[in-house]
Amino acid sequence: MLPTTRELLTREVTDWHQQGLINRPLLDLLLARYATHGRFLAALLKWLGLFAIFQLGLAVLVFIAMMAESALLAALLLGGVGVGLWWFGVQWATDPRQRHPFTGSAMITASLAAAFGTFVLLHIALNGDDAMGRIIPTIMLLTGILGALTAYRYRLRWPLLLALLLFFHGLGAWHAYGGRGAYFANIQDPKLMALTALVAILFGLWHERRLETGPLRRCAGFGGLYLIFGLLYLNLSLWFLTLFGRPLDWILAFTAAGIAQIIAGARLRDARFTGFGIVFLAIDLYTRFFEHFWDRLALGVFFLVAGALAMAFGYIFERQTHAEQR
Repeated sequence: MLPTTRELLTREVTDWHQQGLINRPLLDLLLARYATHGRFLAALLKWLGLFAIFQLGLAVLVFIAMMAESALLAALLLGGVGVGLWWFGVQWATDPRQRHPFTGSAMITASLAAAFGTFVLLHIALNGDDAMGRIIPTIMLLTGILGALTAYRYRLRWPLLLALLLFFHGLGAWHAYGGRGAYFANIQDPKLMALTALVAILFGLWHERRLETGPLRRCAGFGGLYLIFGLLYLNLSLWFLTLFGRPLDWILAFTAAGIAQIIAGARLRDARFTGFGIVFLAIDLYTRFFEHFWDRLALGVFFLVAGALAMAFGYIFERQTHAEQR
């Protein structure tokens, strides 16, 4: 069986499970039948090799640009490399015989990274380092547009995933390492992000149920990406709006959104809504528990009660799932 056929069958049976057409045991049986052994290691080696080659090539370009002391020359060199990577990546990723699908995807990823670097260097060449912090989100959006155009033109899902990631981060989502094993995440305007994510969810549903059954039939799976990213950033935005003593209105909105997603998942028979709803409703309950009882209970009692509540909710949800499958 060709690798593309295996991937298609795997994707189809996963969609059947998400739509409620097959149960979990049948999904596991079919996935085991269509699984390919050893492909992960081979793909990992390919990606590592391409990454090494790409980094060595960039090192040469950086050396040339440093010797010339010209950001414009560096932008032109990197732009040329990016165009070449994009062209070869598209050719290999869309090859009907699928001889180098992983290599093609890796080269497209590298070309988008090169496009981002090219935009940054062009800004430095034209304006210096002024307003670099403010121009980065715009560059992320421009790079995301290039990824989305590539995805729709050649019907490739991976560039669309990168484009959506760049788009949402360009709107103001960021993360950083704070030291001592701590990480920080923030959204510049959670209200705007929540509204944008809601639009992405609605567009994803429309894309999946209308466009992908009609004019964009060969873009199967694109709507699912919009839906997943929309659900993720909607819930994250609402969660951030409830932290650090925010008004009760946002707590109620976050809780209502989690319950609404569970109901929508049950009505639409879509496990994606149900999964996000359950996870973030649990996060909401844990956050409220943390805010009200962290300073009132001993540390051991706090974690004991939190663990007991988590097990209780897990048992209730699992029992409800088995009841619906019957």
